[in-house]
Amino acid sequence: MSKTPLLDGLKRYARKRVVAFDVPGHKQGKGDKTLIDVFGAQSIQYDFNSSFHLDNLGNPSGIIHEAHQLAAEAFNAKHAFFMVNGTSMADMVMILANLKEGESIIMPRNVHKSALNALILGGAHPIYVNPQMDKQLGISCAMDADDVINTIQENPHAKAVFINNPTYYGLVTDLQNIN
Repeated sequence: MSKTPLLDGLKRYARKRVVAFDVPGHKQGKGDKTLIDVFGAQSIQYDFNSSFHLDNLGNPSGIIHEAHQLAAEAFNAKHAFFMVNGTSMADMVMILANLKEGESIIMPRNVHKSALNALILGGAHPIYVNPQMDKQLGISCAMDADDVINTIQENPHAKAVFINNPTYYGLVTDLQNIN
């Protein structure tokens, strides 16, 4: 059975025809029609701010909570959380939430700048794993699982391991062999 608590909740809320006096300012396309011309009426129709009926991403207890549980189940994980503002923000949140000033994290040398920005903001220190280069294609590869394992063993003080999966070039690290 498929469940779509977020979509169903948005549709129910849209049918209520609530007049919003808060953000977002486009008022589901009832104001400036430029966004409808660019993105289409349906995408704007369901762009709502947090409300009692839609739950709250910061402290979910309704449809977002249910969707988190379904996502965790789908990924065979204990928990799942949705992120806004893209992967860059997710990188920063993961690092800042898990590392204190002065602690270390193992990461690829070709890590995204958002992860480096989090290290700067939080005062944590990188321990780099240098991915191999594919000389034929001229691109850096994903981290080798053996290199990651060796780096973990050489740095037992490291608090976390950060892996770009996939890399910008679509290459992946063999996560199953990293324990």
